Amino acid sequence: MIKEKLGGGVFQSRKIFFTTAMLLLVMYKVLANTYFVSPKGSDTNQGTSTRPFKTINKASQVAMPGDTILVRQGIYRERVVPVRGGRAGAPIVYMAEPSKAVIIRGSELWSPNWRAKGEGIYAAVPDDKLFNDIRSDYIDDHNPFKVTLSSTPYQREGKREWERGNKLADSTLVYTCGQVFVNGRLFKEVPFFKELKNNMWHYNPDSGEIQIHFGNLKPEDQEVEITTRRRIFAPISRGLGHIVVEGFIMEHCGNNYPTNFWNTPQWGQRGALGLEMGHHWVVRKNVIRYAKTFALDAGHIDQNGKSQAAHDNLIELNYILENGSAGILSNSSSNLVIRDNVVMYNNTMNFLGAKRWEQAGIKCHNMLNGTIQNNYVADNYLTYGIWLDNKFPNSRIARNVLLNNGRAGLFLEMSDYEYDMLFVDNNIIIGNKENPIYIHDASGGTFMHNLIANTESQNKYGQGVLIHQVSERTRTYHHSLYNNLFINNPKVIDIDYPSHLGGDQRLDFNVYEAKPSDRVFMINKASKKPSPWSDQEFMTLVKKEINAKEIKLAKGELGGRIPLTFEQWRAFWKVHDLANDTHSVLKEGSKVQYNKETLELVIEIPYDPKEIGSKNHELIDFDYLGNEIAQDGKAIPGPFQILKKGKNKFKIWNGLPILEKGELPNPMEFTSYNQSFHNW
Repeated sequence: MIKEKLGGGVFQSRKIFFTTAMLLLVMYKVLANTYFVSPKGSDTNQGTSTRPFKTINKASQVAMPGDTILVRQGIYRERVVPVRGGRAGAPIVYMAEPSKAVIIRGSELWSPNWRAKGEGIYAAVPDDKLFNDIRSDYIDDHNPFKVTLSSTPYQREGKREWERGNKLADSTLVYTCGQVFVNGRLFKEVPFFKELKNNMWHYNPDSGEIQIHFGNLKPEDQEVEITTRRRIFAPISRGLGHIVVEGFIMEHCGNNYPTNFWNTPQWGQRGALGLEMGHHWVVRKNVIRYAKTFALDAGHIDQNGKSQAAHDNLIELNYILENGSAGILSNSSSNLVIRDNVVMYNNTMNFLGAKRWEQAGIKCHNMLNGTIQNNYVADNYLTYGIWLDNKFPNSRIARNVLLNNGRAGLFLEMSDYEYDMLFVDNNIIIGNKENPIYIHDASGGTFMHNLIANTESQNKYGQGVLIHQVSERTRTYHHSLYNNLFINNPKVIDIDYPSHLGGDQRLDFNVYEAKPSDRVFMINKASKKPSPWSDQEFMTLVKKEINAKEIKLAKGELGGRIPLTFEQWRAFWKVHDLANDTHSVLKEGSKVQYNKETLELVIEIPYDPKEIGSKNHELIDFDYLGNEIAQDGKAIPGPFQILKKGKNKFKIWNGLPILEKGELPNPMEFTSYNQSFHNW
């Protein structure tokens, strides 16, 4: 009776809530306005279809919950600053005119009186009136050319690194947050006048000159643009909710690299597009490119250094392309969904090294109940495809393509969990330069039904999965690897010794491409920092445990990693009371090939995958293509449940068209695209 009463009460309250919400939604729609914006309009107009506003910001000032701001084709040179949010069922919608190119730029056209400096170099000082970003929104300066990058790009060691104690760095080497575009082409900044070559520029802070090498071009005949705003679309007020941003091309902004963003307010996570710790945002069908550093932030530290969780935001069907460092960054977000995006060619400035850790295709700190699914994350330079850092409880990474990224496909860092706190399933992780999966100082990941293949051959890296400790911040253990396909990785798997800050791991029902005699299963001594053993001590320890007389290291192998055969590998884990890889198998002769033009993946296997068996989990119910995964112990390994012996061909991407560098999508096709790759 109590249950019935409780059930009836809950049902009745939900019914009342639903009815009230529907009435409010109808009321909002009746009262809602559509405000029009056009480059040919005027901000003294009423914002109607026939008398549109000229700026998006003017429309933002008058739009109320439920209203739509419809922006017509053209180029808008402004930072859009939403002044209020919407309400549940009545968001404020910022929408580009469908099937049209609506561009918001953080740059201005610049036609100064050029001063020739010889050898194709011309210089001028920009008028301060060009820099019309919001002055109150910056601790340092609103002019990006007057702001020094917080870390040095291009793998150089400059003033910032010198300030941090690297006395081998050059204290005079400085990069700015500015950018220069000539005829739509991004020119490269150099820190010294003497380094200027064709298609490069330099900023002189003493004179205020921007010095550009035009080569044989006459500068007065070129279209020159300089970044005059540090952001493109971001509110000042934090925590705004129920905002939709759809269909825009956002490009050219002078934001900074988010070094130590958690305790240095002027270097906070501030993307070209920023949610400013907002909630219930929908960011859909936009192109974000050519940010000085990164494209989009979805929750970050506030100016007082305090973390405030953004929540319930959706980022879908966007192109995130050719940004200086990262694509999407997020800190302290709950229920964040990132899906169906194309994230490519980021970290163009090649940030790499100490205090240059905030770049990746997608990087999320402190992600609670997050979902990253169905994204195409490829060809990001010297960085990771997806990087989860500093806690990621109850999150999932599923059905992504992580292809040809400059470091690992997926990186996990900083967590201390029991098993099954993060699920990584049905991903295609191929051709990444260091590892498909890299983990340090992290725990709790469960990896099921992934394709892990075609890693480049290297001495230090090249493992299908590398798990080890690099500090004493937390532990590296409690990972599970089930039902994965490992094909063409120079080393199959590399795990730290299960003691100290290492510990238990679970592995089974995987298929490893290797011969019984191949020493491609590694135990490493990085279970603590510094390691508890010398190389010789560690070798002696492992040899004794598996009763091996001799283990030879291959040429170039590091002594802190002991290479084992599959039989020795299983024996090692058995000594530690872990029945790892009891049902996993070795198979030779498998091949994986991917054709970027046709988006087809060919997997050739010389065995029947139905014979392997599987570990089940009720959460992992559908494969990469949406086929059901059997829960009876007979599921097929890898992300394709229709995989069969012989040659298999799969078209692995039916989402947004894949673009080449410098290319924009066809507005007609892009803005009318209205279907996710997968319908689950």
